[in-house]
Amino acid sequence: MRNGHDALLAGACALATVTLILLLLGGRGGRRRNPALPHCQPAPRAPAGSAANEGAELARLRQAYITAVRDSLTGVHLQTPAVVPGAGSELQQEPFAAEQRSGGLDWPLYGATMVGTTRLNNLQELLTSVLQENVPGSFVECGVWRGGASVFAKAVLSAHGSDREVHLVDSFQGLPPNTTAQDKHDWYEMEYLRVSQDQVADVFQRYGLLDGQVHFHKGYFRYALPAWKAQGGVGPIAVLRMDGDMFESTMDQLYNLYDAVSPGGYIIIDDYTIPECHRAVHEFLERHGLQHRITQVDYVGAWLRKDKEEPPVDQSWYQTFNASRAAEHA
Repeated sequence: MRNGHDALLAGACALATVTLILLLLGGRGGRRRNPALPHCQPAPRAPAGSAANEGAELARLRQAYITAVRDSLTGVHLQTPAVVPGAGSELQQEPFAAEQRSGGLDWPLYGATMVGTTRLNNLQELLTSVLQENVPGSFVECGVWRGGASVFAKAVLSAHGSDREVHLVDSFQGLPPNTTAQDKHDWYEMEYLRVSQDQVADVFQRYGLLDGQVHFHKGYFRYALPAWKAQGGVGPIAVLRMDGDMFESTMDQLYNLYDAVSPGGYIIIDDYTIPECHRAVHEFLERHGLQHRITQVDYVGAWLRKDKEEPPVDQSWYQTFNASRAAEHA
């Protein structure tokens, strides 16, 4: 599976790059059209001759690049098959289904993200918002799998000429075994979710997006996030993307990172409709008297905006919760 994944990922990266080159050439000469790539068709070019038209052309090319990267990362370009979610390593394959892939409802066999195009579009919108409004801070993703959502965020930032930092927090060995009765052991048994840091860095490298602004923080959230905070490295966060699935992982993210999210910044809850995650989010908000509007993106994901400065998070509940947790064990 690894060799097949390498070959298809390399092909998808090359396809995204060639698409961008063709679009750039099309911006200077005639319009190039490839009927095999319906998701990457450039919008009609603005007539040349004015600064406004040149700005519109730049925006068109920027969006064409972002779309090419998105459809490459999700496996849409090559219509890669999916696997049925489950435990173990021998998983049943299913043919590509556009609606499933768009909604992030399948696990791509060959692809760098299972987020789906709808949630990646939303991620682009939120990143563009913080750039336009000068909301300070980095992009942080907790729970990255093969790294596709963070690669996409880096692509969006780079396409806008931004050098904001991108932080990836993950065990890089799958989800943890549950340490309380709030969660089940099932997540830990899903071998398909175990992806090494080197594999994730390799995806960044293949897209030409691995640089000094990309940072990796390895460990289960309950350890990696406090360690990062203790090092003084958690600066302001403009967009926090939470993808931890479990009750305890969601609490780890909120109690360790919520205070760092800038006023005007966004929190993306990738697993909002998973009962354990949903319960953790609402318990946290209610415990702190927060009444944020939560906007659902698709069947699974949602986001909220931290629209003003707020009092620091009360850590007393979290300290008690941590004291009650068992040590991780298989």
